[in-house]
Amino acid sequence: MAQIKLKWNKEEFDVTIEEGSSVEVFKTQVWTLTSVPVDRQKYIGFPGGILKDSDDLMAKVNKLKPGSKITLMGTPEGKELKAPEEKTVFEEDLSPEEKARILKEKKVEIPPAGIKNLGNTCYMNATLQCLHHVPDLKEAISGYQPPAAEARDIDAVLTAQLRTVNSQLTSTTDSIVPMQFVMALRQRFPRFAEMQNGAYMQQDADECLRGLLTSLSGTLKGSSEASNRVDELFGYRLKSSLKCLECDEEPPQDSEELSRVVMCHLGTQTEPVSHITQGVQLSLKEHIEKNSPVLGRNAQYEKTSALESLPPYLIVQFARFGYKGANDWAGTAAGKVKLTRKCAFTHTFDIFDCASEDLKKKLSVGRLKKKEKEDAELERMKKALDKSSTDDVEMKPAEDAEAAAVGVEELDTGYYQLVGIISHKGRTADGGHYVGWTLHKKADGKDLKDDMWVLFDDDDVSFVSWKDMTGMGTDLCGGKADTQIAYINIYKKVTVTADAGQALGASEDKDVKMESASGY
Repeated sequence: MAQIKLKWNKEEFDVTIEEGSSVEVFKTQVWTLTSVPVDRQKYIGFPGGILKDSDDLMAKVNKLKPGSKITLMGTPEGKELKAPEEKTVFEEDLSPEEKARILKEKKVEIPPAGIKNLGNTCYMNATLQCLHHVPDLKEAISGYQPPAAEARDIDAVLTAQLRTVNSQLTSTTDSIVPMQFVMALRQRFPRFAEMQNGAYMQQDADECLRGLLTSLSGTLKGSSEASNRVDELFGYRLKSSLKCLECDEEPPQDSEELSRVVMCHLGTQTEPVSHITQGVQLSLKEHIEKNSPVLGRNAQYEKTSALESLPPYLIVQFARFGYKGANDWAGTAAGKVKLTRKCAFTHTFDIFDCASEDLKKKLSVGRLKKKEKEDAELERMKKALDKSSTDDVEMKPAEDAEAAAVGVEELDTGYYQLVGIISHKGRTADGGHYVGWTLHKKADGKDLKDDMWVLFDDDDVSFVSWKDMTGMGTDLCGGKADTQIAYINIYKKVTVTADAGQALGASEDKDVKMESASGY
């Protein structure tokens, strides 16, 4: 370990360099201290001239004379001199003729921006795209203000770089190159910097997602001092009971924990899981072996869990990867293997059967209101159609948006709308290819007959319909080894809003609206 004096503008820093550190790691350290991006950093004072990324950093540091200083030259982020930009023309400033001409010239809608692959970073690209299309999280990241340089840790740097990535994805339709974010990610999680044969290794999208949520939970503040925005959006309470199967006299042990990801197990070859609801229910029941204080020995226990609360966004991970032991006879080494068996899922997911009894009672109220709302809407449409057969009647929405927004109570239903998917193609977790999918538009039965999604394949971005995602060529539900299979699903909660003072059994439903993921 060594320490050098770094001078930048009028400031001086003591930079500690760990044994074996690379130039890349050193520049990232300096970036966290000064906010000078890596690609703008120029150094004066190192032996041998300009510091190159390929240089042996420790060799150069060891040649420094005692008391010598290294000078950094570079402009920090946000202080750049910008050339005058072309005047922006807003849609509202265009005449109807200009709007029509532009729409005619475009013919098709332009897909969102993609992300360049920076060396087996498809796992990261797919994860970033799905998180970017969670509006509430994107808003929290956009409003993030990092602390002063001296108080800034790597999580703050990572969050600030994620904010930059989100800004770039929003402001352009070209592919972006998030080099500084990748460097910060690899510094925060060294596993993602592992190399093999001179190239960065493929990594697990689930580990990337969980790692990012962990970092963001420490930087994005919630609505109270004790909360964070990540757990407010993705966290749910899981209630568990642990019962000894060998001793009826031993009382069950109850516990409650906060989780962010729901597992979906795929069963076994003899008892496979065929639907996502079955898989989630299976993951909520497990058998473990532990010491029994009553029996004085190890005994078999059954742990049964249920959701005690519902998050605004529900993350479901399919247990696609497992470990397989080495087989000397076959000459195969131990490693991760992929389970490709089919596990069906649709646009929606009903979590009701996975909820605790207390939560089920609350959900039943919302489900009743949802049914009443749907019945009232069908009746309204029937009456409007009957009347329009004799009169020229304009069909209007059943509720007034402004009236519905005042004095309403939000009710959970237990239903979720699928809004994002991270999928994997290949036979192992250490290889293959990840892509991301996000819901773009819901089918309206008129102009759009099927839900429209966006496929993010690194910097190749395209629109795709739901039927093509679950059809013959590609079926994200699984069953084929060499096609994309869903690994992580992201759902948005479907709620019903009703007047706070209105009885749930009332037939009048004029000031009621349902908030779902269709506006995502």
